[in-house]
Amino acid sequence: MPYAIRKVRNQPCYKVYNKTTKKIYAKCTTRERAEGQVRLLRGIENNRKFAKQVRERRMTMKKRK
Repeated sequence: MPYAIRKVRNQPCYKVYNKTTKKIYAKCTTRERAEGQVRLLRGIENNRKFAKQVRERRMTMKKRK
């Protein structure tokens, strides 16, 4: 999916969204964090091994709480 970063008007922040579905993943974040989030979303989508690692890591974090 095509993820994009867009500057928020009249604020010093950026939003991360999906161009096709218009789903917003971050409303107001720094440019560096927005770029990192786009890399993460693309990695989860395109790399099955990485996506599996992320899912497993999230499950272990939920169990710790």
